[in-house]
Amino acid sequence: MDITNEKKNCVLVNRKSTLFFIGFACMGVILIQTPLVASSLIGEAVEAVSNRLVSEQVKNGSSKGSWPSEINLTGSIVSGMVSAYELNCKEECKRSAEWGGEYVLWAAQNNFYGDEVYALTRLSQIASDPCNNSWHTTVSEFYYNVKYSAGGTENYISNFYGIELSTAVFYMANHVVSAYYIDAEDKEIWRNGLIELLSRVDDYSVYPVMALGAATWALATTGPLDETSIHSSGEGAPYWEHKKLTDLPDLLLSHQVQDGQPGAGGFYWQFGHTDNSPNGYTEDAIFATRGLIAAYWADPDPNLKSAILMSRTALLNGISSDGEVRERLSQEGSIYNTYAGEMLQVLGELVVPGDLDIDGSINYSDYALFINNWHASDCCEYCGCYGADIDKNGKVEFIDLNIMTDNWLNGVSY
Repeated sequence: MDITNEKKNCVLVNRKSTLFFIGFACMGVILIQTPLVASSLIGEAVEAVSNRLVSEQVKNGSSKGSWPSEINLTGSIVSGMVSAYELNCKEECKRSAEWGGEYVLWAAQNNFYGDEVYALTRLSQIASDPCNNSWHTTVSEFYYNVKYSAGGTENYISNFYGIELSTAVFYMANHVVSAYYIDAEDKEIWRNGLIELLSRVDDYSVYPVMALGAATWALATTGPLDETSIHSSGEGAPYWEHKKLTDLPDLLLSHQVQDGQPGAGGFYWQFGHTDNSPNGYTEDAIFATRGLIAAYWADPDPNLKSAILMSRTALLNGISSDGEVRERLSQEGSIYNTYAGEMLQVLGELVVPGDLDIDGSINYSDYALFINNWHASDCCEYCGCYGADIDKNGKVEFIDLNIMTDNWLNGVSY
């Protein structure tokens, strides 16, 4: 299975020059829209972005389920629509995600980009039976086939060194989370492969901070951020010398734009930066924030929470009132549905378990929704009990109440 063209024919924007690497030009006039203010509910942002994506999705023909001009980036948008459905339980979001998943199956022919296989994983998570559905089966078969292909998983991973390294880290991060989801036999090989790829990323890469964020998200989600060395092979970039997995959250914090600086709450795009360095790119903020959130849930730290709150404000201010997401959080640059899909993913992760009405905190209104579904036992459909089945085991019971009250009493909110 050849993934050396993992990024071939995809939209890849060079942030230093804002030029396309591939042959179609940006069309349309940039119009700066009114942002959603920082105090806006995440739910309002999700509504605006998901409505726009639903309206722009291709509804007919051979490209049905994809989005215009971004067909090879469908996976990231599908995952975003799954996140939207998890939050608003709207059937049009679920249908949009499923159409996108069906397009991925047709177009990929079982040789998936990392974000595509992760999209199938997310679709599996909202299926009636998350452990027994066609999406789950497809993902399981993919990792099985990779393991037993010529050269096995190690050979497959070696192909990632043939593409731009920060892009490779992005795809590998998605692969790692997906491999762990289905408990693939070689899941640890995938995780170790991600660490090794990360160790090669430096400021000559296209998206160094984005890669750091994506890797932190995947590694914190699938295992401990422990004393494992990132530079273990001795062939990594100097930036990673003496760095360990436990250092990843602090590294991300060091790249966040602080209060008083233009673009506060966003992130610099390179490892080496000063207060005047370029910053404020949407994808950097999205993936860095996802990394911080995953690290926070693995090991709650007030410093991480403060950084997440800053990011939340910057991200919400980067969304226009009609759901547009642009290249920069200042709402400048080109519009991409891919950014919108990625934005939905991070917004979903910003919602604390137990915040049923998605207003940014857990309070009596959430408790009222919970009590209305108390002892329900028919929650197999993801939205069957309006989010009250927090642990997704099909029932609303004491374990769900414990999750809600723990987060409520501990003041966990963003």
